[in-house]
Amino acid sequence: MDNTSALIERNADLFAGRRVLLAGFADTAVLSAAPADWQLWGWDYADCQAFTRSLGESAVCFSHLVPALEALDAAILLMPKAMERAAYALAQLAPLLGSGKPLYLIGENKGGIKRAASLLQAHGQTPVKLDAARHCQLWQVQVESPATFQLDQWQQCNLIELADQHIDLISLPGVFSHGRLDEGSALLLQVPATLPTGRVLDFGCGAGVLSVALARRNPQCHFELLDVDALALWSAQQTLERNGVNARVLASDGLQAVHGMYAAVVSNPPFHTGLRMDTGIAERFFEGIGKHLLSGGELRLVANGFLRYPPLIEAHVGPCRVLLESSRFRVYSALAG
Repeated sequence: MDNTSALIERNADLFAGRRVLLAGFADTAVLSAAPADWQLWGWDYADCQAFTRSLGESAVCFSHLVPALEALDAAILLMPKAMERAAYALAQLAPLLGSGKPLYLIGENKGGIKRAASLLQAHGQTPVKLDAARHCQLWQVQVESPATFQLDQWQQCNLIELADQHIDLISLPGVFSHGRLDEGSALLLQVPATLPTGRVLDFGCGAGVLSVALARRNPQCHFELLDVDALALWSAQQTLERNGVNARVLASDGLQAVHGMYAAVVSNPPFHTGLRMDTGIAERFFEGIGKHLLSGGELRLVANGFLRYPPLIEAHVGPCRVLLESSRFRVYSALAG
């Protein structure tokens, strides 16, 4: 049982026998922490699949928006990595509960929970720290006069200016590089080489900036965008539509939803899981993606220069070369044999 689940178990009397919405939880161990009628709202596809196996489809919602549940007694948010996503989620949970219902925030000390009071004050006057143990804290506020949630107040539309085009980038809080073009993606988009003709996979698409720019430059390609994050998938779909690019958007845990063969794969792959550095996502990606590249198909990605990706790429895809580099990032290309 993880630390936050153990803290909920210490306070099981708050939730026992009640209908409680869990928001953003990753570990199904929380379900055994108290005998409650648990419902789940999550934005990580892999986590939601795990909870579906335990709770059933009707009790789990994978979405950028909270499900329209009725008769909830309380809601608990697991503190997300991004503070802005915590505020975004709380703004949806408070009106769903309504006045007088308890809203809880739980998280690890190193994960931003020390800002719980300021986050909860927007939804009630007197946030209270109920418990602290195992390097975690549990906070509560009684919801007071919640404001109606308006999605358009949380989404950002930013103009991204490249040498050959302008892109309207739509994103929601906590999506990678929310509201801007990150340095790594900017470097990858400086590469002038065209992509091989055919299907192209954008792995870990975020808000979709790579696919929009590259689809315009490579009209002979058909793009598919993949991400594990519900907010990223919604943002990518909006970005595509806003910029007049037709492409397919898929939710997937790694390469789980990938089928068939591709002429090219592009990526700015993540190397963190929550707060912890985790290159396992990229390593599993390299191990699996070679099976989905046509002979002569290209893997083109950008990564921090300190990450030792070339040996992994060469072991699973083919000879790897550096197309472009900066003081922090490198753009790699490998052709499948």
